[in-house]
Amino acid sequence: MKRYIYVILLVFAIVRIEAQEKKNFTLKEAVDFALQNNSNIKKAQNNVLKARKKVWETTSMGFPQIDATASYQKFIEQPVNLLPAKIFNPQAPPDTYVPIKFGTEQNMKWSATLKQLIFSGSYLVGLQSARTYKKISENAEIKTRQKVKEAVINAYGNALLTEESIKILQHNIEVVKQNLYEVNEMYKNGLVEETDVQQLKITLANLQNQVDFMKRMQKTAYEMLNFVMGRPVESELKLSDNIETLKNQAMDMDLLQTVFQPEQNIDYLIFQNQLKAKKLQVKFEKSKALPTIAAFVNYGKNAYNNDFEFFKSDQAWYEQSIFGLQVNIPIFTSLGRTARVKQAKLDFENAKIELSDKAKQLKLQFDRAKNEYEHSFKNYEIAKENLHLAEKIEEKERIKFKEGIGNSFQLNQARMQLYQSQQQYLQSIIEIINKKTILENLLGKNL
Repeated sequence: MKRYIYVILLVFAIVRIEAQEKKNFTLKEAVDFALQNNSNIKKAQNNVLKARKKVWETTSMGFPQIDATASYQKFIEQPVNLLPAKIFNPQAPPDTYVPIKFGTEQNMKWSATLKQLIFSGSYLVGLQSARTYKKISENAEIKTRQKVKEAVINAYGNALLTEESIKILQHNIEVVKQNLYEVNEMYKNGLVEETDVQQLKITLANLQNQVDFMKRMQKTAYEMLNFVMGRPVESELKLSDNIETLKNQAMDMDLLQTVFQPEQNIDYLIFQNQLKAKKLQVKFEKSKALPTIAAFVNYGKNAYNNDFEFFKSDQAWYEQSIFGLQVNIPIFTSLGRTARVKQAKLDFENAKIELSDKAKQLKLQFDRAKNEYEHSFKNYEIAKENLHLAEKIEEKERIKFKEGIGNSFQLNQARMQLYQSQQQYLQSIIEIINKKTILENLLGKNL
């Protein structure tokens, strides 16, 4: 049996190590990893656990409570009482007294008290409030998971953007290098001017500088992705998805047909639970006018001695027990309770207004996000067409320059337009991905 347990533990350990050493991540795997390891999610989960313990703490107040006490007392100097001397000697003169010490020098006692709450309006409302607090913390966890997912998608997209930008820049460098070699040979043969060569050298230097910058940005982008995933920032990381794959996944036309329902939005649910909390606060203030009823039973023993011999078998212990019922009835608070109830009602009314405003605000955000998501498709199509045209223009200007019917200025302008179109194309893809995430968050998708 032990051998089977060791095998199971070994398998779990291997799986755990493999998970920790995993380097290649698709976007979905990166999101799943972050939802398990991101520090903000761990804190949100701890808050949920804390809220559950709070519910039990409040619930336990209605269950029996037992307290025990024990005490030991030794008189350094015993109190002295004066008794009329006539008690002991009828012949004693009047107004004379005899000093007497009562009791023993030492005493010990212990007792246990059982308390039970029978009725308390505040307790019942407090129990409801604790459960609402738990729901609010659970909503906060969902909101945190939503933010983490969005952060991972943005970071993953930015990392891919830098990666694709580097590839494009390196391709552009190779093209310019080849063109520079050709133009330099033409210059040696007197077919072009020296400024044409110098212009290409400037273009090449700018491209190389951009590559260096993008490589530094790529390192930062990967570190940021590691951070939001909950991995050490210096960990090795490879992206399994490419930007075209994410674009195809993000272009969801059916999403544009989805009807917005506030009840599925986490921000609306948070405000809704806050409204419940305000309503319970009104009930709580009202409940303070109700009586509180509690019962208790106390049992204990006392022992007395002039010497510390309480633990001997012949020590006498004297029992005592009591049963009690306590009723607290609020009668008059100089209208203070009435003022607190009115304040709670006003807070409740404000919460209703805020919930209504939040629903309208979220509908406006949804309409805007929907329009921006739909517009991102058009931006992508335009950027794709512009890139295609820019490539054709650059190619024509390069051929014209090579054949001697163009000039370096026009070729350089065509190249700048091409490089700009390449970046706009990549940005249009990232825009689709990010806009879809925003729209899904508003619709409460994938939570």
